[in-house]
Amino acid sequence: MIAIDVRSLRKVYKIYQSPTLRLKEIVLRKPFHSEFVALDDISFSVTHGETLGVIGENGAGKSTLLKILAHTLKPTSGEVEMNGRIAALLELGAGFNPELTGQENIYLNAYLMGLTRSDVDARRQEIIDFSELGDFINRPVKTYSSGMQVRLAFSIATSVDPDILIVDEALAVGDQHFQKKCIDRMASFRARGKTILFCSHSIYHIQELCTRTVWIKDGRQKTVGKTSRVLDDYQNYIREKDAGIVEEQVVEEGSLRIQRVDVCNENGDALHSAITGDPVSLKARIINTGPPVEGHFGFSLVRNDEELCFATSTHYDGLRPINFSGEMEISVLFPSFNLLNGAYLFRAAILDLTGLHLYDTASSPPVAVIKERKEHGMFLLEHRWHL
Repeated sequence: MIAIDVRSLRKVYKIYQSPTLRLKEIVLRKPFHSEFVALDDISFSVTHGETLGVIGENGAGKSTLLKILAHTLKPTSGEVEMNGRIAALLELGAGFNPELTGQENIYLNAYLMGLTRSDVDARRQEIIDFSELGDFINRPVKTYSSGMQVRLAFSIATSVDPDILIVDEALAVGDQHFQKKCIDRMASFRARGKTILFCSHSIYHIQELCTRTVWIKDGRQKTVGKTSRVLDDYQNYIREKDAGIVEEQVVEEGSLRIQRVDVCNENGDALHSAITGDPVSLKARIINTGPPVEGHFGFSLVRNDEELCFATSTHYDGLRPINFSGEMEISVLFPSFNLLNGAYLFRAAILDLTGLHLYDTASSPPVAVIKERKEHGMFLLEHRWHL
């Protein structure tokens, strides 16, 4: 069952140079503003019991997305469907009245989440104990440090037994002891089949907690999928950016591309299935409608559940750069395709001279590998017995 369904989400802010122009626009009914697109064409779904990571650089639109999902911000267009009680930890201090005590804010926040006074009474001591605030629970929140506010906010959000928990970088200001408590509680939530959206700059925590991850870049959805794959793409991008590679647009967009990727037999015919140990080849048809470009070609072999089996490139193998010009075909021969039962596909990539930046990628149709042997596992490991 779907817990969160996001379809074509878009958020645009109107930017006015002065309050006078805002009033002028209302009176004259003419636009006197510029637009800032914070989110554009975001679409994904999350099933009940799944933990989805949200990553991206500062200013990418992550917090805007989570505010919309938490119903504290309205989208400009698109649809969001949330099924279940929602608890959210957004920016520091959100939802707290600074003049009220911590204990009074417990009741205020719980009421806003739909709990009755008797519900809050039953959970109050658990919230206080988890927050470890002690006597500070009876002092105004405005006297709390940032870490204390996070303790209270996380304690409230996770003690009201939500169906969907949204966490936006809230753990960044906590100490290591409390971070561990929070991570343990989120892991417990996940084990109980709760849905979690977790936004963080901590690659480690995203990797450990999230089954899938969405990468938001400049307000757009760069990619969404299995966490390990998305994090690899994101970290490659960050490394390229740090090295000053990302900004170098040496190829006109769309001019250098992979037209088709096939898995073929010895005769060059495309395969839909193969037998363990048979020779096969990967063939990629490439076209460049722009000026010649030097670069490298790489590929990865993945199972249909996104498990990476193998990856390499001409750059890794120490081969000379390829001159991509006009139409060409690149093939890779595998004398013995030693995979066991399963469905597999190849992902081909055209890379720059560093082997880091991607010009284009394409995938082959899946190939079913059929074994006529008794071994188990993912691949056939050649071996010899000495008894």
